Amino acid sequence: MVDIRMKIMVFKISLSDPVLWLLVLIFCFSQMSIMLPMNTFLAYYTILCRQLHLCIRQFTKDITAVPDSDYGKVLRDYISIRTFVSKIEDELSVFVFTASLYNACSMYFGMTVILHPEEFMSTIQSLSVGCLFIASSVAYLGLALSGSLVHEAASDLCLKAHEILSRKPEVNSFQQRFLSIVEKNLHVTVWKILPITRSFILATMGTVFTYCLLLDNIRTLKDIKIVSHPMVVGGDILLFTAFHHVTHEQFCGLLYDLMQSVATMYATYHNFS
Repeated sequence: MVDIRMKIMVFKISLSDPVLWLLVLIFCFSQMSIMLPMNTFLAYYTILCRQLHLCIRQFTKDITAVPDSDYGKVLRDYISIRTFVSKIEDELSVFVFTASLYNACSMYFGMTVILHPEEFMSTIQSLSVGCLFIASSVAYLGLALSGSLVHEAASDLCLKAHEILSRKPEVNSFQQRFLSIVEKNLHVTVWKILPITRSFILATMGTVFTYCLLLDNIRTLKDIKIVSHPMVVGGDILLFTAFHHVTHEQFCGLLYDLMQSVATMYATYHNFS
């Protein structure tokens, strides 16, 4: 099938296998180039969080040599950093949420290639979907990792500020205000819902992967017939549902995936609450 399609593209000229696969690789690289605009925001947000991470790290190094009389300027500089992060949250956090949805869809398509390769007409189609999955996953991991570095840099700043000020015999009002503000968590979020940390990366990828498997199992159960039977118990009419034409393995697999997804969501909520 691939050989026929490639001959049509090159005016029915017979091609050897090395040349054929070279054209396939060129096609894959072109697909990556086409998908780059889709990942533009992910790259932009990754660079932005990386610059913010470097700024906080440099700020942490600078406060080690600041005299007590200059902590008013230190306080103003840190408030400026927090204000900048707040503006990022107001304008870009919703796009982080849409990027998460985009990554979930591409992961589902990538799993479809692995679980159901017969649904694709040729190797080129499978490679195209695989390139989409790899590009979006790498870009999303870069976004999540750079976002988690902001939180880690802010935590290091808090520890450093406590270490420096704990060695001073007296603490002035600016130092007290600076310490109280530093103790507040500083992080970027997904639409102001979940903070982006390292645990968020694992929780998100695991939850999306579990739901992709769950949706795939639901899709494969095409012969399910749901019949509701009335049942009288103690004068009350109850309804129970019977599943027909479902094998024991399919039912157990579906139930296991459902329980695993619920457990993952509960663990994610427990970690972030």
